Amino acid sequence: MMDERSMDTSLGSTAGNPTPFVIHVVAHTHWDREWYHQSERFRQRLVALIDARLATSASTVNAPFLLDGQAIVLEDYLRVRPDAAPELTRLMQQRAIEAGPWYVLGDNLIPSGEALVRNLEAGERLLTRLGASAPPVAYCPDTFGHPAMMPMIARGFGFAVAVLWRGAGGSTHPQEDTWSWEAPDGSRVLAYHLPPDGYEFGSVLPTGAEAAQERWSRLLPIVQTRNRVGVALLLNGADHHALQPDVDEALAAAGVLLRHLAPRVELQRSSLASFASALSAAAPVQSATIVRGELRNSYGYCWTLGGTLATRAHQKRRNAQLERALLRDVEPWIALARLHGTTSRDQPRADAQITMAQLPVLLHAAWTDLLTTHPHDTLCGCSVDAVSRAMEMRQESVATQVDGLRTAALQVALRFDGVRARNHHPTHGAVVLRNRTSRAREGLALLRLATTIGEVRVGPDSGDASRSGDAAPLALDLSALPPDTVVQLLGSTLVHARRESPQHYPDNDLVRVHRVLAWVPEVPAFGVRVLSSQWHTAASGVPPDRVTVTEDALGIHLRNTRLQLTVDRRTGELSLHQGDRIIRDAVHVESCTDYGDSYTPSPRGSPQRLRCRQVRLRERGPLRGSIRIDLVLDAEPAESDADERPRGRVRLSLTVSLDAGSEVIRCTVRGYNRRRDHRLRLLWRTDVTAPRVLADAAFGPIDRDDAASMSTAAEQVVRAMPLHRWVSVHNETSGATVISDGLAEAEVNGGTVAVTLVRAIGQLSRADLHERPGHAGWPAAIPDAQCLAPFSAGVALLLHGAMSNITLTRIRDAADDVLLPLVGETWRDFHDGVGDEQMRVTPGPALVSDAMEGSTVTLTRDARAVILRAVNLTSEQIEARWELPVGGPWLATRCQLDETALTPPARIDTALVFMAQPREVVTFRLERLSLL
Repeated sequence: MMDERSMDTSLGSTAGNPTPFVIHVVAHTHWDREWYHQSERFRQRLVALIDARLATSASTVNAPFLLDGQAIVLEDYLRVRPDAAPELTRLMQQRAIEAGPWYVLGDNLIPSGEALVRNLEAGERLLTRLGASAPPVAYCPDTFGHPAMMPMIARGFGFAVAVLWRGAGGSTHPQEDTWSWEAPDGSRVLAYHLPPDGYEFGSVLPTGAEAAQERWSRLLPIVQTRNRVGVALLLNGADHHALQPDVDEALAAAGVLLRHLAPRVELQRSSLASFASALSAAAPVQSATIVRGELRNSYGYCWTLGGTLATRAHQKRRNAQLERALLRDVEPWIALARLHGTTSRDQPRADAQITMAQLPVLLHAAWTDLLTTHPHDTLCGCSVDAVSRAMEMRQESVATQVDGLRTAALQVALRFDGVRARNHHPTHGAVVLRNRTSRAREGLALLRLATTIGEVRVGPDSGDASRSGDAAPLALDLSALPPDTVVQLLGSTLVHARRESPQHYPDNDLVRVHRVLAWVPEVPAFGVRVLSSQWHTAASGVPPDRVTVTEDALGIHLRNTRLQLTVDRRTGELSLHQGDRIIRDAVHVESCTDYGDSYTPSPRGSPQRLRCRQVRLRERGPLRGSIRIDLVLDAEPAESDADERPRGRVRLSLTVSLDAGSEVIRCTVRGYNRRRDHRLRLLWRTDVTAPRVLADAAFGPIDRDDAASMSTAAEQVVRAMPLHRWVSVHNETSGATVISDGLAEAEVNGGTVAVTLVRAIGQLSRADLHERPGHAGWPAAIPDAQCLAPFSAGVALLLHGAMSNITLTRIRDAADDVLLPLVGETWRDFHDGVGDEQMRVTPGPALVSDAMEGSTVTLTRDARAVILRAVNLTSEQIEARWELPVGGPWLATRCQLDETALTPPARIDTALVFMAQPREVVTFRLERLSLL
């Protein structure tokens, strides 16, 4: 039985204060859109849940219900119940139903910062279409950790409050439920930390007096003990729970009880928006205890579940590549069209070519499809195999959309007329080079040069085609490149290529595509250069240095003026030489048994190093030298009679490369995993002793330390960390940075950085793990998560000095060069009148500043203007400027992430100069004055 004296004591600072202690009871459902069922199966229950809420709307209009923090549930419901849209909209406008602000309740640590912004933008678009708005809360009730810049993102959308659970509560965090969470740029939100039982804490409240007394005797002290401000949140609901039908009776029973035992405690049926308003009034963010940085430590408080970063690692890598493609190889070209004033293509065309009238909405559609793969149970890999397979189909769909959007956006930006091109037989081609970064670059480019062999007909007469697919190789045509360009052929293949037009059937040709490295002239920032044989190009295509290759009985050696690589022919060991720095046995691959589940690794025994089978020279320069090292992990017999089969073999190849003029060592991994229940990692050994760790993350790098666990924690600390583009180890004199093309998990042990290639496991959840006793999810076999399939990865190493602003700039540029190299391809139907002299170079905006990073160049929400966003990577104030590709007059407005103006518009011409505070993310809306 509760004791009134213990109740008063548990009020903490509110004891003796006549101000009521108000508990806001928010009825909700936590809706995992897909998890142990596919989304279509859960949608069946969702329709019934919302139907039930709408059926009781007349009697419960003042009793809000939260459809979780995501808007996609509204879309799912209305797909089946479109006739219910008016009633649903009415209740949302009255706050009787709440949803959002996110489009999906996604993982927060794996996606990029810009992807988190796109998630909020998509949620707002959907709610706006329904005439509703979201609660002004960064609602993250079940995310497996949070990035350091989340307060900045929240403030950028006007949210002063965040609600969260996992990731906080560890030994370094305050024990109260309300504190100020500060981002590296100084932005703060008021964080409300849910109880140890999270969003389920107030589920299924009892109506009977005896049951109510038992439940509230456990519930109330937890709420009061952690609270210092007199306003608390009690979420009444749980996973896929409908509105509790007798919640009013349950609260009435609790009210009777509390009037006697805790008269200052008030229960208030509330909305999430009302709670946020009351919390902000009771606890100003400036006066609260401050917590800084990312939140990945709830050990001893609740399960952190930090072991999902490598589950189904190939899907996380594909997601990073698709995000990068949308952000850097689609959005800038759409913005390029707007910046160069191609307003003639703002309207739909009579011949149905894609114009700026369609590109923004098509871009939103691609982002929306990608975001449907971002829920934490989906992107984190902790769902059943059917969900995983559906995710891969969506990723494939997004990849196809990216290809189409890139082509269409470039055609608009270059004023290319696809219909006219089909009406004229091409007399010459051109090579279109793309620079996907915020700085101008020249040098090494990867080109796809196409030579047409002949037409391949389709239809009844195609059986008489004179040409077969077995055509002889054709000589490489370099006529579009500057005369003295240095090139290196990497390989060629036969493909069928189609010239498409909305007014014609496709023209299908047999084409030989040559993969070529070439040293090309400068391509402007976020811009395009077109190389054509009919134009004179004065720029030299000669690199300042070349890669030399030598061989002897012991090894193969690659050199440029900055680095030397040596691979031992017998052992496959790689040695690096840079000035006085020598690193021996710099890279290897190892496997360790892992009997964990999709949430938590459970490594067993000592790692096994893969042995070298063969070393061979692959590319001899002059622009790239590469050495292939074939490795194998042999199959093992079953460990016991109970084992189903022997432990399988792993084969892979490491191709280490050195490019002309580069200070980066690239490593391409290709392999086939046939082994179950193990973790395969690539390890870079460096010469950095006693290092600190700096890691790329959402909107800039952060310092990382190992999470400390409470001695009473039932869950062991997972030492692996999220890996965005790079992670650095550094000390007072030296440093090294590992760059990844999308793998999401890294671990630092001394000066060695391990990147997980494959994590092969077969159970969604296990209850017998020493590292985390108990089920984290519903048990289910997930054999596809054993990843018995081909895999690939790209990982690179940059050696540098101590960390400084100059070093950060080098890391930024190296990551761009590895992940976003200069690329180009033949446009076979580039014809007279389209590629005129003035279109040889189409520049985009260039960011001029050391240690500033261009985050996005894209369109505003209304598609009339361009967004320029940059991130200050340093802890210092920096002056920077955006150099604009064409003269104004322009109006530049500094704004929040949600495009709300922070300053009055300023008239500028060719340069936008600004100051960036330490770690600040600076966003500008740029609009041509003549369009206003």
